[in-house]
Amino acid sequence: MLNCRSCSFFKSYFAVILITAISVRFFPQYSPAVTSLLLVGIPVLIYKKSAEELGFQNIKKGLIWGTAISLIILPIYYLFVPERNSIALSSFISLIPYYFGIALGEEVFFRGFFYSTFENENLVGSLLTKNNLVSSILFGIAHALIYYNPSMFKVFFPSLVMGFLYERSGSIVAPIVFHCFSDVVYQFARF
Repeated sequence: MLNCRSCSFFKSYFAVILITAISVRFFPQYSPAVTSLLLVGIPVLIYKKSAEELGFQNIKKGLIWGTAISLIILPIYYLFVPERNSIALSSFISLIPYYFGIALGEEVFFRGFFYSTFENENLVGSLLTKNNLVSSILFGIAHALIYYNPSMFKVFFPSLVMGFLYERSGSIVAPIVFHCFSDVVYQFARF
């Protein structure tokens, strides 16, 4: 049997898609917890990745980058989407813990685990790297398959921002913050 670093990621990737798709379809109330446990558990428990390997470093820098980019991009997104609802601060805040769990799992898997498995190289100067492009494509495909909806591939675009944040800050915290706030804002404003 083939034993390679990239195989470990792709075997895990397809297992996550299959289990999560079943969970979303038949057990939607448990799906976020199941998905987050898989996305964090596979790299940590099966592949023995350390917190540092998964990007848990430069925490303060990650918080600054994630918050700053969220404050720049997300209000602009909210203003330009055709379908938006008003955001009550209490509603916004109440969604943060739920979406934090989702963001944590997805970012650990698609940024931390992916980047710790594959070599990276610049594609377009320092703006776009191979790992950012490939992980964002896989992120989009996973969402389209899991939710049985090809239009969900649109998460490819914010995923590019999350990859950029991970690379610039050197911390998984930056994309987790942006991802969490993006998901919350998306609940009030959709394309």
